[in-house]
Amino acid sequence: MFVWGALLYALCIAPSTYGFDTTKTCKDPATCAVVAGKDFETVRQVGTAVASTAALMKLFEEQQPSIEKKLEECANRARADVLARHRGQFKKETPDSEECRQTTRADTGRKMTWAQRLGEEMHKAARDCADLELGALRKGRYSLEQRYRIVDPKTGEKKLVSTEDEEALVNTGNGAELKGTVKPDVVIHEGDPLHAQAVYDFKFPCGEKGKPPDWSRYPEDHPFAGQYQNTIYERYIAPFVARIVPWLGVLE
Repeated sequence: MFVWGALLYALCIAPSTYGFDTTKTCKDPATCAVVAGKDFETVRQVGTAVASTAALMKLFEEQQPSIEKKLEECANRARADVLARHRGQFKKETPDSEECRQTTRADTGRKMTWAQRLGEEMHKAARDCADLELGALRKGRYSLEQRYRIVDPKTGEKKLVSTEDEEALVNTGNGAELKGTVKPDVVIHEGDPLHAQAVYDFKFPCGEKGKPPDWSRYPEDHPFAGQYQNTIYERYIAPFVARIVPWLGVLE
């Protein structure tokens, strides 16, 4: 998004200055020529970046059907396996809306609703499946639960937060330092997560099959408070963003 915006600015705004006669509008025509040359160099560099982005997206699009098929299979398998694990806990094989709101305890002893517990367990199962399937399909060209820190929201500058750093912050009681970071489920790239092509998030609705869950909004104490996940992912992480929902497949 930022690359395209810069290109449009360079192509549409900057060239308008070249419509003037520099010998009449500048006291030093030679200096103006140098400045103009620098502006055109910016256009060239941005154009190269856009061309590179287009090439990366073409690579992704060629493999997109295979990637999404595997992720859909993982979501379906995760849902089925987790519900089978809890067979007998609900009136039917799938909990109803009331049962989804009831309180339970995870294996760790943490208190939560069944909707939260099933969602967490399904996410873990889907992640393990995705690691296996994508590892065979595109080894080294995907990341799972990669955390990003948006350094400068205006420019889009970001950096990666490693799993080791994340765990260290949490284990030392400094987890608050992770506030403002974002963590997609699946990131597709060609070897560098900072230059991603696509982001996928698994969404597991609790209860009978019905309306798919929407993208989540960031909470009030988050720097992106009130904004939807997909908006932030598309703005800062990758140009293509979608949900993977059991039985429904890929939803943007």
